[in-house]
Amino acid sequence: MKTQRYLSAVAASVLAIVVFSGCSSGAAEDEDGVVRLTFRQFDPADQVEGLVEAVDSWNADHPDIQVDLETVTPNNPQQFAREANSGSGPDVIHMALADVAFLAQPRVLLPLDDLMSSEPLDGADQLLATEMTVIDDTTWGVPWTADTMALVYRPDVLADAGIDATPETWEDFQQVAEDITTGSDGAVSGFCFAAGAQQPAAQWFAINYYLWNHDQYLIENEGGQWQAGVSEDELAAAIDYFDAFFESGTTPASMQALTDYADPAIATALQDGTCAMTYMPPAAFRTVEEQVDAELATAPMPGGLVDGSTHLGGRALGINANSAHPEEAWAFIEYLMSSDTFATYSQYPASAQTLTELDVDPAEQGFVDQLPHSVPFAKYIGAPITTASLQELVNQQFSAVYSGQSDSETAARAILDTIEQGLQG
Repeated sequence: MKTQRYLSAVAASVLAIVVFSGCSSGAAEDEDGVVRLTFRQFDPADQVEGLVEAVDSWNADHPDIQVDLETVTPNNPQQFAREANSGSGPDVIHMALADVAFLAQPRVLLPLDDLMSSEPLDGADQLLATEMTVIDDTTWGVPWTADTMALVYRPDVLADAGIDATPETWEDFQQVAEDITTGSDGAVSGFCFAAGAQQPAAQWFAINYYLWNHDQYLIENEGGQWQAGVSEDELAAAIDYFDAFFESGTTPASMQALTDYADPAIATALQDGTCAMTYMPPAAFRTVEEQVDAELATAPMPGGLVDGSTHLGGRALGINANSAHPEEAWAFIEYLMSSDTFATYSQYPASAQTLTELDVDPAEQGFVDQLPHSVPFAKYIGAPITTASLQELVNQQFSAVYSGQSDSETAARAILDTIEQGLQG
């Protein structure tokens, strides 16, 4: 049964266009009295083997409530909204945290407050990122999984440089990275990061972490009024900070062509010991760890143990407003939130309580230590300028300085001028 359902998930995931025949209102009791639910998730099928196993366990233990796991990738909240508005769609939906606000409509998602009151979740008061799922005092979803960017490093490379602990501040981090490169006569890059100009380039995360740790924000909402949350001088200083890695040779110029935190060039440099430190989310770390024939470890990012200095990504769970069996769907969500699910599903729970119940690989301890202090990009959501637009703007302007096409003052001014225009609508 497990193999058959996994192959079904793989088949569904490769469809570019999928036509759904309404399964929410159709999820009813058959003549045998069995309630059948559909749970849709959007991560690639090759990343959810553990989730398949968890759902199989639920089905084995709950013969009267059977769940069909449906994988539809990539994420498409608009598709689910169309289905729900027409009275169809899956019973339980897997959502990006950032998509909950878009889907928070009575005809799309079922408000969960009554269910949470009658059947409270264990550790509900320790859920992370509830600011993304509770909107205007109504709960539209529950945070389920969480991730962040942690520092990834070669312990032996740091030890060879005489460093016995990862740096805790951005200022110390820069000095340690430079010392590693200098001490190796340039053979080792102290810091490797994807510094491309493209919108998805991973430098976006480090830039925001640096700003947030210094109480600076690209935009902020003050009393309902959106405005820039960083001055021109402060932003120019942040650009100079990252540019210094290239100026000193601590980070190779080739990194300016990369966008992915797990680019093969970074994995190769970790493998051969020519890169000491970088950063990645958990899934990317596991992939690279399998590729590298050397010990890798994680630690919190510089400032990562300071509340609000790093981002919290992740997924939420919701119930289709059209589900014929919301109570059964909620019981299944309670199971998905439990440590039983995360015993096989290789994601981190968006629950500080459940995090403490997991047997975590020591190499991933940096993620676990940092997650309770991380916050979502909620501070940017709802602004007239989108987060994607900010990301593209910042990456382009920072990279223009790295390549010598601009200077930090000009780039900072360009960023703030564009933000001001975007916030004016």
